Amino acid sequence: MRGLSDNNDNDLRQAVERKMLHKETFKEAWERILAMKNSKTEMRRLHEVKQAMEEGKIGRDPDDANARFSKAEALRLWRVLEKQKQEERLQKMVDNTPNNYWLITDKKRLEEFLSILSNEDEIVFDVETTGTDIWNDYIVGHVISAVKADIHAYIPTKHDEGKQLDHDYVLKKLRPFYEDPTLGKIAHNAKFDIHMLANEGIKLKGLTWDTQVAMHVLNENERFQGRNYQLKPLVSHYLRDKSATYGELFGQKGFNEIPLDVALAYAAKDGDVTLRFRDFQRYHLKRIGLLEYYRKVENEVIYASIDMESAGFVIDVERAEKLSREMRSELTEIKKGLIEHFGDLNFNSPAQLSKKFYEELKLDRFLPDGHKLSTDVDTLEILSEYHEGIKLLLDYREKTKLLGTYIEALPKQIQRDGRVHGTFNQMGTVTGRFSAKNPNLQNQPFFARQLFVAPKGQVIISADFSQQEPRWLAHFSGEEFLIETYRQDKDLYTEAAAELFEKPVEECGRGSIYRDMMKTGILATMYGTGPGTLAKQLDISEKEARDFLKQFANKYRKIDAWVKGNEAFARKHGYVKMFMGRKRRLPDARKHGYTQFRAMRQATNAIIQGSAAIQTKLTLLAVRKLCQRKGWTLAFTVHDEIGVYAPEDVTYEDVKEFEDVMINTVQISVPNKVDVEIGKRWSDGIPAEEWFNEK
Repeated sequence: MRGLSDNNDNDLRQAVERKMLHKETFKEAWERILAMKNSKTEMRRLHEVKQAMEEGKIGRDPDDANARFSKAEALRLWRVLEKQKQEERLQKMVDNTPNNYWLITDKKRLEEFLSILSNEDEIVFDVETTGTDIWNDYIVGHVISAVKADIHAYIPTKHDEGKQLDHDYVLKKLRPFYEDPTLGKIAHNAKFDIHMLANEGIKLKGLTWDTQVAMHVLNENERFQGRNYQLKPLVSHYLRDKSATYGELFGQKGFNEIPLDVALAYAAKDGDVTLRFRDFQRYHLKRIGLLEYYRKVENEVIYASIDMESAGFVIDVERAEKLSREMRSELTEIKKGLIEHFGDLNFNSPAQLSKKFYEELKLDRFLPDGHKLSTDVDTLEILSEYHEGIKLLLDYREKTKLLGTYIEALPKQIQRDGRVHGTFNQMGTVTGRFSAKNPNLQNQPFFARQLFVAPKGQVIISADFSQQEPRWLAHFSGEEFLIETYRQDKDLYTEAAAELFEKPVEECGRGSIYRDMMKTGILATMYGTGPGTLAKQLDISEKEARDFLKQFANKYRKIDAWVKGNEAFARKHGYVKMFMGRKRRLPDARKHGYTQFRAMRQATNAIIQGSAAIQTKLTLLAVRKLCQRKGWTLAFTVHDEIGVYAPEDVTYEDVKEFEDVMINTVQISVPNKVDVEIGKRWSDGIPAEEWFNEK
């Protein structure tokens, strides 16, 4: 009976405790909740809710009122509070909409605005859309700012609700302004807007300024400072005009879902701040001597990027399906071999592989002292010399990547017009080199190029600069041996190797250790590679690598002096200058320790790589003009290569003209050289002479 009595006492005590807990004060509840194990984010949110409740801005949900106040409920209230703040923020935007922000929803007001535009020399333009997919989303409204009149208008046409003008009617009225080449156009990320207008049959002309691209010329380090070239963070920082981003205001909503009064406040401000930001950028670009560079190079390259993105790629789907079947079959066999060596593991799991390699097989005994016990490629390549299974694993990884990233991925990217439309980014790197994504052309293995074919009735003509960056090294350094070698059209690496190692030229040709060392050494000079990395690249000791670099510097004193001069300039000024005066900012060069050392390694590389990038851009513009004259299509650029689509009956003289543009658009102190190839398939291109001889 005693045990039963004890149980009853326990139940009674717990019931009393529960009742007391339900009656705890909010102060006690908050003390309990805040004393829990909370993350920094949770603590911030909890304090925000606590303050809002104390100020009477928010209260408990009636459905929760009889329950014990909990952390979960407090965090639910934070979401309610955020929604409330959002509504207040949007209402404040509407209430503070300036008088020169016009919402145009009737024909009379539109005609009044168009009359104002007729007296303008330049306008700001922007299109609002359902999303950011150029090929599938659509325009729901037009933002246009009349610069001299200082009027910023929003013309909605496809919002879900509210009075609006007919979409096609507005396009018809705006077309003459969009397509007038004498009316200057200003935008932020103009490429997107121009694409969207092209989808509606409008070919925008007269682009004079893109604040996104111009910002990269002013400061190529923006993405490292958290602003990533988005308009609102940029104007918040540089113009001190606090502006919320689209995501902060609307989340994942399409602009068609936004009420018109809110849409006006947001969209018209885009035009307003873009104009003010253009003025800010133009002043500073002129001040630092880069205004003409922006206008002549970067602004014009926007149109070249649009041409390439519009051209797209034709993918051989049948070849992709065939390669997919073959590679899956190969992977099945490779996996059988891997299981024989290592057992039935998940061969994509670093944790399982590490346990097998280092705990069970003790393969760490083959690694250099202090080497990290990793399953990355560099480590596996070391281990592959000692274990056949590792060789299989490397093969498995390579084929798996080819299959998933290229062979099976490319056909899935085909749009409604039957082509893959990638994105070309002229701001893709800090040195100004192009990058491309969807597909990523920089990392496109040669194997995957066989999937890219010319459009029907056309061929792919491509040309890539031969030793583009070493030629810039010769140009900038003034090293006579390099200059003379290029002027005599000899192979630099072979000739330099024969001279440095005092060997006959015949022993220093392609495939020789001497040529490989010299090529790596010259690249190391340009890229600021240290002796440790160079030793790994050449498979020699670090002392041998250091001796080689010293020998190279002593032999080519003008190169050594130029490199040291670049470093001294960077330490003094915090930047280096490329071709045409473009800057690469290296603020760490003025610091001390490792950060300065890293900046020093970037100084020379930035000058060479950035100058080569400018040469490629200027050449791209010249090739674009050639395409316009001949009815060809500018198709792509990757690294130092430019490609076009041309009719299959293209003549030898046409191709020689293309080659001449590539070689002579930008002339430096050594001759340029390009390798031109023609083919129906990107991977199967052959030299132009061979192509025409076969024909």
